[in-house]
Amino acid sequence: MLVAEDARAQTEADLATLRQGLTNLDPSLRRQAVRAIGRLERPDLIPTLTRSLADANVDVRIEAANAVGQSAKGDKGVADAKTRLMLRAKVEKEPLAWGAVAATLGRLPYSSAADIDEVEGIIARVLPGPSSTTIQIDALLGATEGLEALARQVGKISKLKDTTLTGLRAASTLEGRAQDADKLARIRRFATLALAASGGITRPGLEAGIAQRDAEVRRVTMVAARARIDGREAVITRGLGDSNAQVRYEALQTWGREFQKTSCEPILTAVRDADAHVALLAIDLLGNGCSGPESVRTLQSLIAGDGSGRTAAPTPASGWHRAAHAMVALARVAPAEARKMLPRHVRHDTWQVRMYAARAASELAAFDELEQLSRDAHDNVREAALGGLVTHKRPEATRVALDALTRPDYQLLITAARALAPATNKDAVVPALQQALRRVTGEGRDTSRDARNAIREALATLGAPEPAETPTALGGTAQTMPMARIDALATTLLRFRIAGRGVFDLRLMPQEAPVTSLHVATLAGEGYYNGLTFHRVVPNFVIQGGSPGANEYVGQGPFMRDEVGLVSHRRGTVGISTRGRDTGDAQIFINLVDSPRLDHTYTVFAEVARGMEVVDAILEGDVIERVEVIAPVS
Repeated sequence: MLVAEDARAQTEADLATLRQGLTNLDPSLRRQAVRAIGRLERPDLIPTLTRSLADANVDVRIEAANAVGQSAKGDKGVADAKTRLMLRAKVEKEPLAWGAVAATLGRLPYSSAADIDEVEGIIARVLPGPSSTTIQIDALLGATEGLEALARQVGKISKLKDTTLTGLRAASTLEGRAQDADKLARIRRFATLALAASGGITRPGLEAGIAQRDAEVRRVTMVAARARIDGREAVITRGLGDSNAQVRYEALQTWGREFQKTSCEPILTAVRDADAHVALLAIDLLGNGCSGPESVRTLQSLIAGDGSGRTAAPTPASGWHRAAHAMVALARVAPAEARKMLPRHVRHDTWQVRMYAARAASELAAFDELEQLSRDAHDNVREAALGGLVTHKRPEATRVALDALTRPDYQLLITAARALAPATNKDAVVPALQQALRRVTGEGRDTSRDARNAIREALATLGAPEPAETPTALGGTAQTMPMARIDALATTLLRFRIAGRGVFDLRLMPQEAPVTSLHVATLAGEGYYNGLTFHRVVPNFVIQGGSPGANEYVGQGPFMRDEVGLVSHRRGTVGISTRGRDTGDAQIFINLVDSPRLDHTYTVFAEVARGMEVVDAILEGDVIERVEVIAPVS
């Protein structure tokens, strides 16, 4: 079945194998078959899954509900899935399975208010209310998960009923038995997220949220405080002084969005925050209108504090982040002062600092520096400089973009192709684009797809033909499934050693994502990740790394297929970065917070077993010294 799934069941024989699995006597194999069919995302197979919704085994029924949701593509598929899940919700007695049905019903992409109202009525019936006597925790967890997903789409079509909002408010502060603590925490988080998404947070709700023990609820409360609610400023101020850095970060984000025009004082205070992510956000916010003398002096001091401005390598000890961010912020609020300090950042030994210098140069319209940086040794610096020239519609952008077409970096190629699409000198541009397309296609890498598409789009805009010999896609191949190795991964850890930070361990999930777990473990054992960086750090969201080019578009090929499943993108889970279905290129990301909006879209294949505090401290450019494949300590 794994082989058939990995091949995307493209043949009738493969599909027959999966269908046969649905009736196997072993419930674990029935569950695997259901999951595999769901991952095909074929609405014509929803009827095939209906019997599994009533399977004698609860785990199979849970998997079937999720699989039906994955298969719901197009209006007809959504309608079919909704009908079958609604029927199941009316007869399902097991709270876990009912919760899975409710969660799936909530995430289907509806297009009418009538559908939303009907589904909401089914899901919300288990919410706590004035007449509630007993709470079924498992059913309520699925219901709040479904309502959170429903709330994210409901605003465009309808709105949640007042009775539902009342039930969600009760769920957002629900307490219970100690053995249910984890589930209760998730219920409170989903309920708070749903209230925030639907505009259902009140001032008492904000005050209750910021007072909760669960830091994640306090963080989400800071997001909810962006709604225009009387008294919210006092709640946000409490968040700015919270003991948890993620809460402070979210509070600062909200202050910047809602109150920065009235006072920059909390932002100036946050520049000195002990957490680097909070401090860097404060520096960035100073560039969004805090142009007073104290703000300018603070930014100048941060830049001057970089000493000579020259370091040997982008290590945590170099401390380049604050000065680099300050350079961009100063360029926005005090251009004349920034102009004096820009040259040494342009010459900095650390390429990330030069990349930020290109961004600052764009703010300053410093075209000589942009042109200099467009010839940088590192392609990410070139790409930032070219982007600045394009933004200002500079004539030299065409020459720089033509030169960029000869470079190996796919992100740079994408920016160059887009820069050349409106070019007028077609005699020079078209042959260069055609040659670049031939070269990149000849490399035979799936991961060049976005670059190839960008070049094709540029040629189409220019009314020029593609080279006849270039295919539209390369396509990966199904992998072999060494079951013994996959089974062994259940007792294997991946130990990441981060330069200057410490160690964190990942526990793989081969039962949920066998192909992904095997692929990443194999690459780790071969040393693929050694020396690479975490190039993308988005506080209160994810850190992402594993790119040889330190950007989104350079990865390992061929593409990996998705293994989307029931595991939610909770804080500490690890996923595979993609840019569309089945486009994983071995770049991984770690969730810093609960991110349910990523569920059912991105594969989860591991979780942080130890060292989450190290993950939280990682900054842009931090180096993965090495990854060890080890057995866990018992």
